[in-house]
Amino acid sequence: MHDIEITQLRRFITLVDAGSFIEAAQRLNITQQALSASIARMEEVAGVRFLDRKRGGRLSLTVFGRLLLARGRSQIMMAERMLGEIELLRDARGGSVTLGIGETMMGRHVATAIRRYHRQQPDVQIRLLEGYTEAMIEKLVTGEVDFVAGGPSHDPAHGIDLDYRHLFEIRDILAVRKNHPLAGARELALRDLAGFTWMMPAFRGDIYEAIQVAHMRAKLPPPKRVIRSDATAVGSWMCMDDDYILTVSPDMIAPMIELGALTVLDLSDTTLVRHACLITRRDHRLSPPAQRLMEEIIFEAERVYGQSLSGAGLSFPDPTNGRPV
Repeated sequence: MHDIEITQLRRFITLVDAGSFIEAAQRLNITQQALSASIARMEEVAGVRFLDRKRGGRLSLTVFGRLLLARGRSQIMMAERMLGEIELLRDARGGSVTLGIGETMMGRHVATAIRRYHRQQPDVQIRLLEGYTEAMIEKLVTGEVDFVAGGPSHDPAHGIDLDYRHLFEIRDILAVRKNHPLAGARELALRDLAGFTWMMPAFRGDIYEAIQVAHMRAKLPPPKRVIRSDATAVGSWMCMDDDYILTVSPDMIAPMIELGALTVLDLSDTTLVRHACLITRRDHRLSPPAQRLMEEIIFEAERVYGQSLSGAGLSFPDPTNGRPV
């Protein structure tokens, strides 16, 4: 039995996207007979039907076709990246690396590592993607990024084929604008925050839960005024223009704190400790450019947080064991 080839996958996906053999054959610049034969060979190899042909030339995917479509897109993307790497290395341009950055690793230490890496490897093409760690892990699984700098995922499916290399721990903060009534206050208690609007990430339900639990322990009612937002830029402007209380990973707003636009409250009752780590796929060997960038991030994290991150025993355990992230 022969394997399904990349060319056959491309033709299959083009056919699905086009919706008909006529349109797909035109896009591929091949005959309809050649396209039909290619699909038939794939079905023969797999021993199943991927497409149902209906009257009027309409096509529909079988359950096997839907699986092939999802996996096929990922395989083609990985093949294109591999060929791109080969082309770049052939042309002596140094290759490329794509890094997914989660909310736990958006700080200056990562930026410093990337800048130093770029100075050392100026011909390597660097691509940075930013978002919640879970979204970045999805891109890692599909081959869109080489590795992820973030925190462990809550999704049990993500723990099966991934390695987590723990770097450091970081606690969320409560931040307000510089002329907020509570700015600069010392020894704050949770009751001092009553009456203010809280702003917190929409995606992170654990933050809202931590705030509720802290108020219950303090025998206080939970905040009634809550804005949940993942619009970082808009949310930052809102916090700088009004007396909101922002709870977030410090790396996400570090530039505004450093510039004095926001200030950190002296209170940690409601905040979570997050585990920063580097995440890779067990079934995928990092390219030399990606490996070098990972080493730079580890070096900078060790320099900033003052602990040795080299050696064995640093794989992050099961990310779903209930610990805060």
